[in-house]
Amino acid sequence: MLQKRSCIRFNVPGATLCYRKKPGLLRKNAYSEDLFPVLNLSRGGAKFLSDQRPRVGMEIDIRVHIPEIDQILELSGVVRWAGRNHEASYPYQAGISFAPYGNRKNENPPEALDAIKRLESAYSPETEVA
Repeated sequence: MLQKRSCIRFNVPGATLCYRKKPGLLRKNAYSEDLFPVLNLSRGGAKFLSDQRPRVGMEIDIRVHIPEIDQILELSGVVRWAGRNHEASYPYQAGISFAPYGNRKNENPPEALDAIKRLESAYSPETEVA
């Protein structure tokens, strides 16, 4: 299993995501039709705005759209917190932690971690200082 933890959070301008509740044995859930703004991203998770309050503990699949490089990252994770957004744009914010990276069942692909590392080096505030 590859390491997934990092506390470097960064903002990717224009990044959005859609999500779905993880499908069960007999059901397939569709991704939301709406794209929600990603407030920040890290190797360990993401914070985003939403029009509905996701349930804490809910396992979800997400597709993060990175417009500048025309890339979509597909990741799985768990909703860790959700609350009111005090801005007028969307009523809720949520935070998810990503599942571990690796090649086993229920793990995110290592290629997704590589893509996040590239985004981190391009958009991290720490990179701008160096």
